[in-house]
Amino acid sequence: MQDAATLERDTALHRSVRVAIVIPAYNEAVAIGQTIADYAAAFPEASIVVIDNNSRDGTSAAAAPFLRPGRDFLLSEPRQGKGFAIKRGLSRAMADIFIMTDGDATYPAADARRLFDHMLASRADMIVGDRRAGGTYMSQNERFGHSFGNAMLTTVISGLAGQKFNDVLSGLRIMSLPFVEALDIRSEGFQLETELNIVAAHLRADVIEVPVDYVARPAGSQSKLSTFRDGFRILTFALLNWIAFLPLQFFSVVACIGWCIAAALGYRVIAGFLESGWPYSTTAVAAASAAIVGTLSWFSGLTLKVQGRASRRRETADFLRRKREWNERLDDILL
Repeated sequence: MQDAATLERDTALHRSVRVAIVIPAYNEAVAIGQTIADYAAAFPEASIVVIDNNSRDGTSAAAAPFLRPGRDFLLSEPRQGKGFAIKRGLSRAMADIFIMTDGDATYPAADARRLFDHMLASRADMIVGDRRAGGTYMSQNERFGHSFGNAMLTTVISGLAGQKFNDVLSGLRIMSLPFVEALDIRSEGFQLETELNIVAAHLRADVIEVPVDYVARPAGSQSKLSTFRDGFRILTFALLNWIAFLPLQFFSVVACIGWCIAAALGYRVIAGFLESGWPYSTTAVAAASAAIVGTLSWFSGLTLKVQGRASRRRETADFLRRKREWNERLDDILL
């Protein structure tokens, strides 16, 4: 329980540091009111933006009484998908720090506040609520596929991004203004969290994962995530971004496969010729073709890497410039 002095200090802080809470909601009439009320209490001076993503259960009507006129917003996003909803919400809000959370009341507002305070102290680019560290995600999640799929995708995406993550699918994110401005959200649905992690790795952004609780949904609220369909989409999205951001790695794998095939076929051609004297022309052509494909793939990856390096340097330099300006503003407020 906060004492009066702490509450007064925190309220004054919120008035100076602009905070926007972005909440996508699809058929969350049961939980959206509780989510808004909890976050409004934890962040009394923040602006809350709720995005109704084609709900059919009266989510907008359930959310409206909890929104404060002149400060909070209720938006509608006709394109189905969490990525579209978050993009709409981020385009409407202006803040120094953005808080992204789900509208199903599974991420406690007290944890979000703790992560927010951590952001102010550390000046990280993104702080992620790690559900897996405390074990509550596995205990609350009734479907085995969700927990197993999260663990598998986290391992794969960490490898593709070149940075170790523990919970890449967490819906609780505290993001700095420079990081949000660097985003060009292209994901449509639940690939969104994966995209945030991959972009952070590309920009060499400072990402911190902090353990949070993951509570059960209110009775009547159901997860919209399909274990296999959305899992496949997330994995495909990660692979495509791997090619885009790290082309040399991908094309090196293709090159190695081509060279291995060429070596195996070439050995067969040489061994067969030495044994029988026959030239094995068809096999020789196949071996040469595989070698050419492998070599072209490697040079393609190298070319794309060289071209992309200059672009990455410009993006990173612009990101760091914005981050310096953001830090200077926060210093003026907090110091």
